[in-house]
Amino acid sequence: MQHRLLPVIIVFFAFFIGSCAPGTRKQMLKEGQHPLSAEELFSLITDNSLYLESTDFSGTVFFQSDGYLAGRDRLNNRDSGKWDISSENLLCLKFRIWYYGDTNCYSVFPDQKADSFVFFTENGARYYTAEYMTADPQHLATQIKKSKKKKFVREQLAGEAHNPDSSDSATNSITPSPSPSISREEKTLTMVHLARNCPDCNLAGVDLKKARLVEANLAGADLSGADLSGANLRRANLTGANLSGAKLTTSNLSGAILVRSNLTNADLSGCNLIKANLTGATTDGAIFTGAHMESIEGYK
Repeated sequence: MQHRLLPVIIVFFAFFIGSCAPGTRKQMLKEGQHPLSAEELFSLITDNSLYLESTDFSGTVFFQSDGYLAGRDRLNNRDSGKWDISSENLLCLKFRIWYYGDTNCYSVFPDQKADSFVFFTENGARYYTAEYMTADPQHLATQIKKSKKKKFVREQLAGEAHNPDSSDSATNSITPSPSPSISREEKTLTMVHLARNCPDCNLAGVDLKKARLVEANLAGADLSGADLSGANLRRANLTGANLSGAKLTTSNLSGAILVRSNLTNADLSGCNLIKANLTGATTDGAIFTGAHMESIEGYK
């Protein structure tokens, strides 16, 4: 298995691992927990290993001090890549093959057990659980092969052709082509699966047109400016969600829980709000033209 096939379907559901721990970064912060700082992350992983586990991956990753990494999963598949720490205290991983070669960044919190940690995606969803391992017990460093940088002389030669007396020996490097990215369809599918169960997540501005989100749990989520036109949100839990400026035209919100939600300037034209509960919702500037509002609760 090369970890490129499943992430579009289950990548964001890993926060179910370890049901005793909070499922989102926001919940972790509410409980008084704080992520590791950049300095703490660097001290923890440099020339050490982590055993990472999620719903689509389990294996060991070694973090070499020069920024290279190497991994081996439970099926003995191997990959290498690079790691870094962002100014926002996020640990960023870029494998050569796994996860399409994309760069993914995580905030890392100490878990309840010693030498155990929890990774959260930038959207705030729980992803990996991790166990600390001193040094490189699986000898993964032998997998790291650094590519030799090529030197290019086209510009130098061109310059000499125009100026034969030039003795500059400057060289020019070519920026490598970016790794293959996930297709638009796969990204849309990823967002839909994320949105089906992602309370407190940051989904501001996402495109979820015509998404099937029946009974989705999006309590407290930030969906401001999101495009949910034509989406099926029947009986969805949107308690306390921020839907300000969201596009909800012709969406199905029948039986949806919108208690204390923020619908400021949201466009709900033609949507189905039958038996929806808007108790305590903020609706200033919201558009309800042509909406079906029979048996609605909490809204006059």
